[in-house]
Amino acid sequence: MEREKRVMLACPPTNMNELLAGTGVPPFVPSVDHSLTSCADCGADMWIGPNQRLVAARAPKATLLLCMACALIEQAKRGGGTVGHLGGGHGRPRLPG
Repeated sequence: MEREKRVMLACPPTNMNELLAGTGVPPFVPSVDHSLTSCADCGADMWIGPNQRLVAARAPKATLLLCMACALIEQAKRGGGTVGHLGGGHGRPRLPG
């Protein structure tokens, strides 16, 4: 499938809280159901949630796993788009390590 037609799954990079420092946004805490994966464009480590992982596994040729920064760049190249949420946010948080 052509890249421009693939569904982007934007995942938070592992340095999300550093990027948001000082903005007043609550810290991102991945759940125990999140796992690490890499951005298809820049290779950055990022957290993928269980719903995103399920979608990517069911349709690997129709999805594009990107960190949030690369997803914004891709969205701009496409001339905009629709942002949706796959749900979640109810998992057990990871303990700080």
